[in-house]
Amino acid sequence: MLILIVMVLAGCTKTQQVLVREPAATPPDVEGRWVLVSYGPAGSEAKVLADAQVFIDFTSDGKISGSGGCNRYFGGWGFLEGTKDTIRIWRTGSTKMACPEPIMTQEYRFLEELSRASRYATDGKELRLYYDEGRGVLRFSRGVTP
Repeated sequence: MLILIVMVLAGCTKTQQVLVREPAATPPDVEGRWVLVSYGPAGSEAKVLADAQVFIDFTSDGKISGSGGCNRYFGGWGFLEGTKDTIRIWRTGSTKMACPEPIMTQEYRFLEELSRASRYATDGKELRLYYDEGRGVLRFSRGVTP
């Protein structure tokens, strides 16, 4: 009887999604440096300011780093186990320099949108990070910045 109760209770537990960062689960097309091209509501994204270099570096060990155009940031990333396009990104810190407007506003928006990314798509040349259930997108191109 006790075994039956345990089995029933185990069947009622909520399934938890597990975040993985194993190299085997990491598509090679995501790793490396990506330069932000545009951001904002899908279909009407804003172009990145010409004098702001905004980029993200993904490493195979689940770390990110980059520049928001003014400040450097760093954090972590991973995929949800059992999914093909679900990504999680978390920023754990950044420098705190002040820069002129509109660079500060752009950086704030970029970092906020980046923290809400939940899906991704890439063809190896372009990376799209979708947030707010696909209503917003960060578009990156594969690239090198100084």
